[in-house]
Amino acid sequence: MLKRDRKVPDAANPQGISASGNALQRIVGLALAVVLIPVLLGFAYLLMVREPALQVVQIERVAAAYADQQAINVKQLFTRLGARLHGAANSPLAHSAVGDDAGNNVALIEQTMLDYFPEVISLRILPIGDMGTASFEDGNQGLRNHIEIDLVRRASEGERTLPESYQFEGRWMTSLAYLVSHPRVADSRAVIIATVDNQLVVDELQALDTSQGLSALKQYHSSAREDDQGIDVATAGNGSAREYTQYAAIPDTNWKLAFTPSQQLLDGLAVNAIPILGLSVLFLLAAIASAAIVLVFFPRTLLSEINHVITAADRKTSLELKIPELVSIAKQLRRATLRSLRQSNAPAGVADAPEVTFTPTSDLTNPMFQSTSILDDDGETLDLDIATTSEPEPAEKREKTDLPLHIFRAYDIRGNAKKELTDEMVAKIGGAIGTLAKEQDQQAIIVACDGRASSPRIKAGLIKALMESGRDIIDIGTVPTPLLYFATRHLDCKSGVMVTGSHNPAEDNGFKIVLQEKTLAAGGIRKILDLVLSGEFCSGSGRTIREDIVQAYINEVFGDIAIAIPLKIVIDAGNGVTGLVAPQLFEELGCEVVPLYCEIDGRFPNHPPDTSNENNLSDLVARVKAESADFGVAFDGDGDRLAIVSSSGEIVRSDVLLMIYAQDVVSRNPGADVVFDVKCSRNLSQLITRFGGRPVLSKTGHAYMKEKMLETGALLGGEFSGHMFFGERWYGFDDGMYAAGRLAEILSTHGASLDETLAEFPASISTPEILIPISEADKFPVMEKIINNADFSSGKVNTLDGIRVDYRDGWGLVRASNTTAALTARFEASSDEALAVIKQEFRAQIGLVEPGLELDF
Repeated sequence: MLKRDRKVPDAANPQGISASGNALQRIVGLALAVVLIPVLLGFAYLLMVREPALQVVQIERVAAAYADQQAINVKQLFTRLGARLHGAANSPLAHSAVGDDAGNNVALIEQTMLDYFPEVISLRILPIGDMGTASFEDGNQGLRNHIEIDLVRRASEGERTLPESYQFEGRWMTSLAYLVSHPRVADSRAVIIATVDNQLVVDELQALDTSQGLSALKQYHSSAREDDQGIDVATAGNGSAREYTQYAAIPDTNWKLAFTPSQQLLDGLAVNAIPILGLSVLFLLAAIASAAIVLVFFPRTLLSEINHVITAADRKTSLELKIPELVSIAKQLRRATLRSLRQSNAPAGVADAPEVTFTPTSDLTNPMFQSTSILDDDGETLDLDIATTSEPEPAEKREKTDLPLHIFRAYDIRGNAKKELTDEMVAKIGGAIGTLAKEQDQQAIIVACDGRASSPRIKAGLIKALMESGRDIIDIGTVPTPLLYFATRHLDCKSGVMVTGSHNPAEDNGFKIVLQEKTLAAGGIRKILDLVLSGEFCSGSGRTIREDIVQAYINEVFGDIAIAIPLKIVIDAGNGVTGLVAPQLFEELGCEVVPLYCEIDGRFPNHPPDTSNENNLSDLVARVKAESADFGVAFDGDGDRLAIVSSSGEIVRSDVLLMIYAQDVVSRNPGADVVFDVKCSRNLSQLITRFGGRPVLSKTGHAYMKEKMLETGALLGGEFSGHMFFGERWYGFDDGMYAAGRLAEILSTHGASLDETLAEFPASISTPEILIPISEADKFPVMEKIINNADFSSGKVNTLDGIRVDYRDGWGLVRASNTTAALTARFEASSDEALAVIKQEFRAQIGLVEPGLELDF
């Protein structure tokens, strides 16, 4: 057994004190390992797992977009050709061939009609009387093969035929057949069969960049098995990455379009690992440099602090330390030193000097207290004044209040005009806004109001309070909210307050606030609430002036929007404030305007001012159909939202309307960001990507949307509630009237009706926004409870705003409304059955978490 020798002090170290290892180096090394290992593993995961997976998803998405576009091109090619052939089949020239019993003029008519179809290589008119009942007793009537014979037979029997491709003499061809009936000669019918060379399809496929991949038109048998690979009837381009091949079905055909990416496309989409590698190296170097700095400078600082402590140990001087942990050592050292000094000065024969008692005047663990004292038995202060470098952090102190705090919402202030927005409350809010504006060096504030009965009173109280806070006021009168936003850009004033209840019932009112051209969101509203509670407002004596902004707004919109063909538009102002501006604006743009409820009445006698409730649009639907208008538009109470109705009476939901805007904006700005909220259809994200844009998801709320647009530099944004934001050619704020003008411009320029435009977009089954009533105080806690406890593991969960769950066949959403005492829900699916399943899962999960909640879906 080994015997450990006892260390004997030497001359240089008489106390036998030594250091065993370097704790600082071990701590820094451990910290470096704790930081570096997870980070390096994270970089490795990015390089080896996540980025390759994202690359595969990106390649498949791009290939699918190419396949979809090529499928659309082929579909449109044969749709146009089919429409022309169908028109020719019903032309007087075709009827003359059908009515010619002798058939003498058929060949001449065939040749004449063929001249109108230069892309067609052959066109035959086959009277059914010559063939019997679609039989060919006298031969094949000049038809090429059994495919054309079968097309004629089925067409003669009234069946709907699809285009058929076949190979003839080494060339691929496609034939189409249509039945012709004479309008006046009974039982006189014929079949027109036309054939095109598939080179026509190849030319159409080559319209896209063929270097990006191989586009192949595949034909399948009508009774094809699942393993049927199809036959290539037309191809263009080259592509070898077959593992990424994507297919797109072509409606009303037995065809699919297969797109196989080329190596060039794959190279263009390849992940560049150099930035991630470079970032990882920089992080590694920064971590090592940080550790080196700690190892070099901390010992120096510590040694310097210790020297200060030792030097001041026997002096009644204040000592300030940069390392708070040394304070207790300094106190103990000074106490021991002073005790030693007192004992050395004590009279002879006194065995024990008076004991020195350490009595801190405060708790040194609290950084608010920075001085201590050492007292001896006689109460003499030994004056130890040791200060730390930490600054005190005042704790938030909020007394109970009877004020209606719930009116301070996520991005505006809104409540009952009579009971909650009293004159006293308006004065407090005005003082708080004026104080906050002063803190941001905003001397002038624009003020406006909507047409509610309570708005003049609230506006007058607001102006008085703002002037008493020292702010100058520019009063622009009774105008829609977008005109207040416009005024902050047009006038020499960047801040404003709009008195409006927006889409809320007539008895409500509130404030929308803009400071330095930014709409206040949660943080800004919270500051106003804090000022209201404190009552500490700045004071002064402001002045007020009046400005008329309406004509300047109309002139600016007129200078931006060009409507090529005059449209007939029904405008439903819902007795809101847009009735003052919208009819005049669209008449200036050259449209024929049919006004509906454009007289301002703050009681909203005809229907509530909420355009997101489709029940409020029934009168607009009826009026649009009665007037045969091109479309109808409804605005909410203050004009920052809109709802659209097509000429057929279809209510166009806002996420579908945003698809139209996105197609237009992105076509001029490839790669542009488009922002939308969590309530929008997932078709929207897919279409934005297909159009060449970048979809960006945002929380619901006009202030959040503006923040996200500013953050991303987006050129377009939209909410399902009807707020539309244009950053291209406009200022980026939500403006229902300007958005309606952009829609009119798109329709008049493209020449297609709104119903025809909507038919081009994918259809799905969806619900409108569903309101689930709940108290104002309970809605956010209940929503938090649902998020934390409901089990939606069968789908992909997103909790950006409420809880949205995406499934293979659709999605569902429940969130807390920012503006009303309710939860809101919405669902979308590819079929009624899938929609019912998603609703049922939401009912079941919410029922388990909150059984008392009444779910109306």
